[in-house]
Order: sequence, then structure tokens, then C-alpha cells
Amino acid sequence: MRNAICWSAVLTMFVAGTARAQATSAPPPAAPAGGGPVEVTPATGSPRWTVDSGETVGAGANVAAAAVGYPGLDLRLIHGLDATTDVNARVGFNYAFEGITRGTRFEFTAQVGIRKELLSFGGNMKLAGHFDPGILFAASPGQFGIKIPIGLEMGIPFGERIILNGSLDLPMFFTFGDFSAFYIPLLFGGGIEYLLEPHIALTGKVKVGPTFITNGGGTQFTLYVLAGVAYKF
Repeated sequence: MRNAICWSAVLTMFVAGTARAQATSAPPPAAPAGGGPVEVTPATGSPRWTVDSGETVGAGANVAAAAVGYPGLDLRLIHGLDATTDVNARVGFNYAFEGITRGTRFEFTAQVGIRKELLSFGGNMKLAGHFDPGILFAASPGQFGIKIPIGLEMGIPFGERIILNGSLDLPMFFTFGDFSAFYIPLLFGGGIEYLLEPHIALTGKVKVGPTFITNGGGTQFTLYVLAGVAYKF
């Protein structure tokens, strides 16, 4: 019995020593060679936050954002669901119908939306997609519509405070009644977000492109030029 106990102890010490030697002798993973292709990986979130670029606001964070310009006033509340997803509620008060540069026409919009980081390029640049369905009411003549906008946005950071962005948007919508039609805007855009303080950002964006209208509406030039501020709390 005593010999069995002694041999058991020797065997246990041998196995433990072997495992410890393997753990300490395993080489670290090789670093990628310099000059190789940019690594594309699933997005995992980061300390930065944005309202119009590829970075979401962060898990549990809340952001109030306002922007004004052409075609009007845009107000948003954003909540971070997790490190790469946020949801928002927004209202708009416009003097140009959906950014179409054809006269003046009052419009009210209400939307809810979701934004999701999709990919990370080189560890810094982020690509996000968004979907923001809602409703619109326009005057002169009165009109009701349903909005089904989708889009992609890329954020490109420059240092810790500045993020440039590019976007591709399809803010499609239907209108009903005597003026029913399906509108398909194709907008290309760019902008900048500057982190003035850890919880305050200044924003600016421009989007331009054609809007294709069914039911004999033809094509109309569409423009968005907005500057604003965002507060994280």
C-alpha cells in the first residue's frame, strides 16, 4: 500500500511538471508580416462613439443628437444595446420634402431605427449598416407616407478626436392617396465628427444624389447639408 502511494505521488509530480514545461515553452503567435493586406474582421466595438459613422455609441450608453440645415431640423435619441448595436428614435421638421430641391414644402417625420457595426478594417475603420423605418406627413398638398430607408456608413478615424465618414443611402418611401408614388433616392455622402469633450461631439454631413419617382414623377435632385451636436449621457 505504501509503495502504491509513493508511485502515485511520483506520477502526479511528473505529469504536472510536463504540463508546466509545455505551457512555458509554447512559442507566441507569429505577428503578421509588415506590408501585408489590411485585415478584415467582424466588428467588436471600441472606446470611440459616433452618431453618423461606423462606430456605435457603446453598450448601455445614451446619446441625444440634434442637427440643422437643409432640409430642416433632425432630432435623435440613441441607446446602445451592446458594443456593436444601437437603436434610435428620431423626429424631423423639414421645409423641403425629403431633401428634394423643388420648392418649399413643410414635412414632419417620425422614425425608429437600428444601427449595427458589420466589419472592421485594419482595426480602426468600421463599416455599419442601418435601417430606420417610419412615417411622414407633408403639407401643400397634404400627403402621408411610409419610410423604409436603409444604408451603409464607413468611419475613418484620424487621431483620438476626429472621425471622417462616407455613406451610401437608399432612403426609400411610399406615399398614398391622390399623389401615391414610390420614391427611390440614391444618396452618396460624407461628413466629419469631432469629439470636443469625452461626452460632446460636433457633427457635419453632406448627402447628394437623384431621387427616382414612379407614377410619372421623373427624377429629382436631392440634397442634405446638416451641422449639429451630440451629447452622450
